[in-house]
Parts: sequence; C-alpha cells; structure tokens
Amino acid sequence: MVKQLFPRQWTIPLFYLVIAICIWTLVMAEFRLDDSFITYRYARNLAEGNGLVYNLGDNVLSTTAPLYAMLLALGSIAVSDFHTLGGLIGTFSIGLGGWLIYRLLPEEMPRWIRLWVGVAYTLGSPIWLSLGMETAFWVMLVLAACICTFSRRFAAAGLLISLATLARPDAALPGALVFFYLLVNSFNHRFTTQHAWKPVVAYVIAGAIPVVVFVAWATLTYGSPIPVTLGAKSAQAVLGITGLGLDVTYWEGLRLILRSLFSQSPLYIVLALLLLFGLASRLAPAITVVVAWSAAHLLAYIVLGVAPYRWYYVPLMPGALLLAACGLHDIQQRLAQRRFRLTVPLVSGLALFALIAPLMSFRAIADQMLSGGRSDPMLPVVDWQAYRETGEWIDQNSPVDARIGVAEVGQLGFFARRWMSDYLGLLQPDVSAMLRRGDLYSWLVDYAPDYLVFQRFRGAGLVLYNFYIQEDAWFNANYQRVAEFDDPRYPAGPVTVFQRMTSITSPSTVPIGADFGGLRLTGYALDQSMRSSIRIRLDWQVVGSLPEKLHIAVKGLGIAGSNPGFDGDYDTTHWAGTFSTWHGFVLPSASQAGDYPLLVAISETGSTVFLEQRIGSMSLVEGQ
Repeated sequence: MVKQLFPRQWTIPLFYLVIAICIWTLVMAEFRLDDSFITYRYARNLAEGNGLVYNLGDNVLSTTAPLYAMLLALGSIAVSDFHTLGGLIGTFSIGLGGWLIYRLLPEEMPRWIRLWVGVAYTLGSPIWLSLGMETAFWVMLVLAACICTFSRRFAAAGLLISLATLARPDAALPGALVFFYLLVNSFNHRFTTQHAWKPVVAYVIAGAIPVVVFVAWATLTYGSPIPVTLGAKSAQAVLGITGLGLDVTYWEGLRLILRSLFSQSPLYIVLALLLLFGLASRLAPAITVVVAWSAAHLLAYIVLGVAPYRWYYVPLMPGALLLAACGLHDIQQRLAQRRFRLTVPLVSGLALFALIAPLMSFRAIADQMLSGGRSDPMLPVVDWQAYRETGEWIDQNSPVDARIGVAEVGQLGFFARRWMSDYLGLLQPDVSAMLRRGDLYSWLVDYAPDYLVFQRFRGAGLVLYNFYIQEDAWFNANYQRVAEFDDPRYPAGPVTVFQRMTSITSPSTVPIGADFGGLRLTGYALDQSMRSSIRIRLDWQVVGSLPEKLHIAVKGLGIAGSNPGFDGDYDTTHWAGTFSTWHGFVLPSASQAGDYPLLVAISETGSTVFLEQRIGSMSLVEGQ
C-alpha cells in the first residue's frame, strides 16, 4: 500500500520538499519581502476582476513577473492569503529546485553527492531571502528546462524557458545559452543525422508561442511589453540607489553578500574551496550549461551596471553548487586513487561542514526576525509590522480616492488599497524619467500626494533621497504629521504619515518662448490654489550645450517687499529633448492682493552671472 501511495520515483523530490517545508514553517513563515507585495497587489486586482494593474485605471505594467502574478491570482482561489500563497509557491519551487539540481548531475557520480548538492541548494539562504518573489519559481523553471534539454524533450525545454522568461525576463539569458548549445550540437551532426535541426526547431517554436502571445497582449493592454520597472531600476542606478547601499555596484554587492555569509559562518569557506576544485574538474554538458548561465548572469549584470538587489544574485547559486559537487567528487576520486585511508571521513566531513554553514545562517535569520538589529545584506529587514500598521491606518482613515506617496510601495500599498505613487519610480514612467535626469524634487510638487509616508533612521530628519525635505518650506506649509508607527526591530523606523492640508488644481499651460543659453523655456503652468504657497511647472527644451551643474531660480517679485521663490541645483548630465521641472515656494504671511511679476533665472552652479527673464505674472487675491 505504501509503495502504491508513494512510488519510488517520488521519494527523492518528496525528500527535498519536506526539507523546504520544514525551513518555511520553522524559520521563514513570518518573513516578508517588501517588493513581493507589489506583485501580490497585481495578483489581487486580477483575481478581483480589475485586470493585471497596480493602480485601478492605470494601464501600466510595473511588474517584471506577469506570469507569477497570474499564477498567484489563480492560486488565490484555493489560498486567499497572498503572503501564505507566495510562501507556498516559493517553498515548493525551492524544494523542486533541489531535486532538479540532484538530477542535473550525471548518474555515474555517487548518489550521496548528488543528494548532498540538492540539500545544499534547498538550504541556501540567498534563495530563501527572496521568498515571496518570483525568483525561486523562475530559477526552478530554468533548471527544469535544462533537464528536458538533456533528456531530449526539446519542445518541453522551449516551453519551460518561455514560461520562465514571462516569470522573469532574466530567464532569456539561459534560454539563449540552451539555444546556442542545441544549435552547435545540431551543426555538428548535420551530416550524420537526418533530422539534425529538429531539436532547434522544436525548442524555438515551443518557446516562441507563449512569448509572442504575451507581447501582443501586453502591447494592446499597456502600449508596450516592457515593464516600467526596468526604467526605474536604470534611473536608480544613475543616482546610485541600490538595494545594498548607496553607489554599490553589482560586483561590490557580491562582495558584501559573501562577506556577510562568511561572518554568519566561517564554514562557507568549505563550499568556496569545493567550488574551486570543481572548476578544475571535467564537467558534463548539462553542468557546463548551468555554470555558463551563472557566469553569464554575473557578467551581464556587471557590464549593464544594474543596481543590485539581494535576489539578483540567486542565479549564481545553481552553477556554484554544481561546481562544488563536482569538486567534492573530484577530491573523493583523487584520494581513493591514492588509497588514502581517511577518504570517507574526510570527504564526509567536508560535505557535512558545507551543510552546517547555511544552518548557521538560518539561526542568524531567526535571531534577526526576533529582535531586529543592524542592516545586513544577508539578513531580513524587519519592516512588515510597521508597514502593515501604516497601510491599514491609511485604508481606515483616508478617503477612497486619496493619493498616497511613498518610498517603499510594497506592503504599504498592498494594505492601504489606495492609488499609490512611489518616488523610486516603480509605478509611473514619468517619475523614473525625473530620477534619470537627477531631479529629486519635482515628484513632490508635481504629484503633491494627499498623504506622504516617510521612513527615517532613528534620530534623523526626513529625507527624500539626499534632499533634506524636513526643512523644505513648501512641504512644511502644506503637510502636517498625522500618524506614526514603529517597530523596534525595524532599523529605519519609525514610519511617519503626513497629510496635505491644502487643495490643489491642475493648472493650464501658458506657452512662451524664452531662451536661456542651451535651454529654451517653452511654457509654464501656475497653480495658486494653495492658500500660502505656489507651485509652478516649467517646460524645457534642450537646444544647445549645458554646463554640468545648473542653478534654476523661480521668483515672485515684489510681494510684501520680499522676493519669495525657489532655488535649486541640478545635474544636467542626462538632460535631453523636452521635459518639465516642478517648483514650489511659500508666500510671505503679509502678502497683499495684486499682480506680481514672475521671473526665472538660470546660472551655472556657483556662478554669480544669471540669465533672467520675466515669464509672466501671478495674481494674488485677498486672503490668499
């Protein structure tokens, strides 16, 4: 009866799934990764019949994991809690990934080494610290595609690669490597095999169909199949904003992650040494493809200058662990050939130490979630309690049509259930365009959200990137603090909510033509609906060369004997074409009704020579 319920071929995958489920339930059940909740909100909207969108009414694709969002939406029929559902999908993907790693090693390799490397993958803390994201799922699909490739199921391999690409565009890279392998293999057999090109054709056709269908649908739905998130990450890289610190490159991020792992357990040195031995061993074709994928992923992210996040390093794991397994096998063979008496205990000890290291990482992770502490690349940021309480407060205390401005849009946006805009540019393309131009201020005045949510380090002031917003007169004139939430475990707490107490309107554009050297001012729009402050949009066109640093000033002349206005410095390195900047300034309390000239002045930063022009006038009414 037992054999009927659990056929022998299911014993090993069940073994890995049990390990994964134990890790999830004992250590990782509470863990929440903020970015995963962006996809959860997409999935919830889709499940509720509102389409695959983040903000209702905004046809913007800002998730890089559309297939994963669809899978979550479908799975929510059975498991309504998206955090639990995401944890389940990730846990099963990690367990199945361990089994696939086991299967990728050649059968002539000792079975215990093959079992060992699958356990090492299942215990890998880097992939567990991406739980809730699509990471484990798409990596598992790529590993399954590799298995299908080398078991001659080429159409299945193509289909799996295309699904992995729809779950994460990064999968296109291993897809190209598999295609290259099949192409070379078919070319080598073109004269000896009648259907030498059949594998390539089957792989390409099966892989192309889902991607073509999605591209057509996404183009019709969103205008483009390319997620706006990619532009946001590019803009963040320009500003040096990364998930691992300011101005951290992908290569430097890898160094930080490795240093963090070694600090959690020096036994990680065993895995590193085994990997080096593996590099010197002969690799089977399947292992070669996976190792090439990990290496190509590392090289591509370095060359492209991608702003690093922790889950961007997970694709390095399969290749590294397969090399470690080959290294362990190579050491065993060399010692056995020399009839070394302690071969078994030595090799077994190496394998055991390599598994103790990730177990020690899970101990550090559990301690971090219990008590919090310093920020570390390989430890979770315990933000979920403060974020959830903030989001639920917004849901219960703000109008349904309120607009919320945040930095971390994941959990907060999921629980707030309001229209969101994030000043990291993940949700709106124009915000990422602002960041790419180095404009850190326009988002605040342009969107002027009904509520602003800030995180700040304890004892520090409010900042919008490197802009010290706490001292901004326009912000202070229009916003008041209304709530604050804290969790001692969250190092960047507390989370503070500000509400805009003034009204705004959408101003009409006034076309003009004013030249400021290499810049031409083509129009402006003035909003005077706020009682004590002004916000103005300036529309620019780059028509010539610009200094690297530019100072822009907007002044309202002669109001109550003073010249209220805005002064700001801008890096023009990425200025091109046409764009707009937004500026806000506060009126003196003694302002009298009347018409006042509005002046724009531009100079190179640090220079006292200004190009000034009057662009129009502003009318103040009694009581404004």
